[in-house]
Amino acid sequence: MIDRMQAFLGHPTKFNESYIHSPNLDEIAIMGYMEYMIKLNFSLFDKEKILLDMFGMDENEYDSIESSPDYHILTDHPQLREHIIDSIEFFTKSKVSFDSDTGSFLINGIEFINENTYLAYVDIIKQLNVVESNSDNGRRKTAKAKSFQDRINFFKKKAQKKEDVLEIKDILSILCNAGINGINIFNVGTLSIYQMYEEFERLNVKESFSRLLPVWANGHLGESNKLPEWIKRTKL
Repeated sequence: MIDRMQAFLGHPTKFNESYIHSPNLDEIAIMGYMEYMIKLNFSLFDKEKILLDMFGMDENEYDSIESSPDYHILTDHPQLREHIIDSIEFFTKSKVSFDSDTGSFLINGIEFINENTYLAYVDIIKQLNVVESNSDNGRRKTAKAKSFQDRINFFKKKAQKKEDVLEIKDILSILCNAGINGINIFNVGTLSIYQMYEEFERLNVKESFSRLLPVWANGHLGESNKLPEWIKRTKL
């Protein structure tokens, strides 16, 4: 569980004597959004998403390991381990190593996560990066592309077709033009991904209030409808 105030102010979350960061938008822009998503997925330890969606593993082959623990499968293969190490290093800003004897990831020689604690790490990553829990865990996706890059390009093109879905760039543009908290095109990149989504959530609530206020003031708001309150707790 994260400290909401720490996350709101852009501070990292302490975990097992190290710190987990919510990356800022400048970092994501420099590396590229798809690279950020790759790193994020490896820190979520979801073997189905990684093996089927990203690496295009044959479904029959996946069936043979489906019941095996995600952590064991993903840390057993050297190439996957290296991707996970790279991912953890990105979110902790620390040098990470893997102890094959204990099956643990270490930071500065101290155990950071193992098979018993990795889900707590995943939970923090989800909160700091505003990742919603999957509601379609039982749905198997078809993996036809043979290479890792082909799968990434496939999902990128698929996402581009969803014109009604706001991308990060659109959210940043909205925040810059909302005239709130001094956020503008010159400093918006310093926001963490958590701060961006939190501010956007608050803006949406406040915008609903502002739009309905004149309707309420003129007595046109139905008796069963209440004026939404924007001074309240956010979901994030």
